Amino acid sequence: MNTRNFFAALLTLSFLVFSCAKPQESEPVTPVTGTSASVPDGSRIVIHFGTSTQRGCLYSFSNCIWIGWGTEAINADGRLALRFDRGDEASRYFGQYFPLTADYTVDAATAEALGIGEQVIPAGFYPLREEFAIGQEFGKMTVQFQPQNALPVQGLVNPGNPQDNLGQLHNLAVQVVLHENAAALQAMQGDREAIRRLIVEKTTQFLADAELPVTAADQQRMADFDSNLDYGNYAARLDETHLSARDKKTLLAIFDEAAAIPVRSPEDLNKFVAVMTGHENRLAGEATLDNPKMVLTMLSVLKYSRYFWFWKSVSAPAGTPGSVEAGRIPDWVWADIIGMELGGPLVSAVASVVVYLDTH
Repeated sequence: MNTRNFFAALLTLSFLVFSCAKPQESEPVTPVTGTSASVPDGSRIVIHFGTSTQRGCLYSFSNCIWIGWGTEAINADGRLALRFDRGDEASRYFGQYFPLTADYTVDAATAEALGIGEQVIPAGFYPLREEFAIGQEFGKMTVQFQPQNALPVQGLVNPGNPQDNLGQLHNLAVQVVLHENAAALQAMQGDREAIRRLIVEKTTQFLADAELPVTAADQQRMADFDSNLDYGNYAARLDETHLSARDKKTLLAIFDEAAAIPVRSPEDLNKFVAVMTGHENRLAGEATLDNPKMVLTMLSVLKYSRYFWFWKSVSAPAGTPGSVEAGRIPDWVWADIIGMELGGPLVSAVASVVVYLDTH
């Protein structure tokens, strides 16, 4: 599967410098404590990683719609649709619904090429439907962007939050790592240490491919991260972070409000996304935060991650166990939010996957 057109990345190894003038005892490695992890500026994150767009990208959790599987844009009753020749692969990746996380405008050139009118496709979950072709080993799958057939969900992408792309990157990392390593994870049969090592390795590689190489400090923070804590007690975990008292107070109030919003339906998810987007926009315009980049990043991850795991549940492929998780925010969502402050994108993504797999 050609999901990404990766840039080459080099992993830099640390080395020891010996002094010829005076022998010195090597200093012990000092744990990274006292400060929040660093997070990249949202503008640095290139969601599509150079993938050829052909007719433009739709935000989902796949970098771009043009990700292989024999993808073709077609005219379906005057609306844009995507056809996947290798429908089995597309179905394993997306499940029952393609998540369109932002409104998509079909421009004049695309409309003319497909013989459709210029149109805006609203954000939402669009069903994948199977087509059968005589003589083909596997049936094709089609996503028809007909709003009346979708589960309407408010768009996630928020230009008002300068750290918005960190939430998108987080979801993409979790989706790619879980999907591409599903067989290996299953073969480990619950071996927590082996699972953690694999997830760290694959997430580190993912970030390097996204031109965000993992530093020695990131690796140390990953080693120090304890995935066995009770992340459902988000107030206690937030209090353990390195944020200022003022930033903790700001986040705790928002966390309490978010936790009080049950999400059992697309309508509930709409309310949650709207509330969180409102807080992002409000805080992005204020100068009352001590670490605004980290606070806005944590809020973005909370919103994106809550959305992702709801979609993951309702979109489980037909014939596999899958149901809407309990209305409360799952522990693994709190883990990746706190993990972002403790260890940046690496710890955030690993925390989400490891805590999730512990309960599944």
